[in-house]
Amino acid sequence: MTTKTMLLASAAAVYLGYRLFQNMRTKAGTGSLVKQLKKDPAVGEAFADSLDISVQRTDIKNPDVATALQPYLAMTKNGLGDFIIKHIQQLDNGGYLFVTTTDYTEAIKAGRRTVESAEVHNLNFVLKTDIDKNQYVVYSDLYIDLADKNLRVDFAKALFELIQG
Repeated sequence: MTTKTMLLASAAAVYLGYRLFQNMRTKAGTGSLVKQLKKDPAVGEAFADSLDISVQRTDIKNPDVATALQPYLAMTKNGLGDFIIKHIQQLDNGGYLFVTTTDYTEAIKAGRRTVESAEVHNLNFVLKTDIDKNQYVVYSDLYIDLADKNLRVDFAKALFELIQG
């Protein structure tokens, strides 16, 4: 093995180790957030207020959101598309707070080899109803990169498909 190949392999190993550490940190942080939200719903209300960046909107075709979300509220179901709903909370204003995780797989080129690396994302959302415009709106916090932005849109689309039936 050449020195260049060894260096590339070492760099890939360090990067994958870093990703593994970050994934464990994300999962632990999400678990901690969920514990806080379950312990005190007022924390969820305040947290939901901080999620104020519009991700996507759609016209209301089915106004019965509660029925569509009932299996998730009862925690008998937690998968929605590629997302795992770790916590859902109905808010005082009629909206819903979602704490989710999802895996994003990325191919990393290391010399002649390609290694796939999964990164766990914790994404949080609020679903609100805009009565004036007869629309559902999904809000989140600011995305950090294009993959993060696309994941947020993917969740909104999956949620809209679920609630619109």
